[in-house]
Amino acid sequence: MDLNQLLLVLHFLGLGMGLAASVVGLTLRGLLAGADPAEARGLVRIGPVMAQVGGSGLLLLWATGFMLTFTKWGGFAALPWQFHAKLGFVVLLTLAVGASHAFQAKARRGDAAAAAMLPRIGMVSLVSSILVVVFAVLTFD
Repeated sequence: MDLNQLLLVLHFLGLGMGLAASVVGLTLRGLLAGADPAEARGLVRIGPVMAQVGGSGLLLLWATGFMLTFTKWGGFAALPWQFHAKLGFVVLLTLAVGASHAFQAKARRGDAAAAAMLPRIGMVSLVSSILVVVFAVLTFD
């Protein structure tokens, strides 16, 4: 396995981590809506863990994506417009993940308005993730 193959494997692992975190977050919100208080106490512990998994995946994506851009493709100029669209959605995803961490912290301190924003931010993260994948396929197929 050469360096670019290793970077691509790590890149896909980061993608899986991020997508899993988004799906688990949305699923948890649905489960929490119908949970009794005892059950909810257990479920809410999963959210912050998955947020860390997703954040770690995003960091892995940024690092490996940046390295692949130069080691495999020779820089940004060599890539088509679809790649730049993909990169725009990666930036949007990164902003949504940062906002999610900030709003989760506020929600843990009892801020109901912050807690109410989390499903919307989760949806932005999920849609951004899907569009990143779509534009990655359009770029590299």
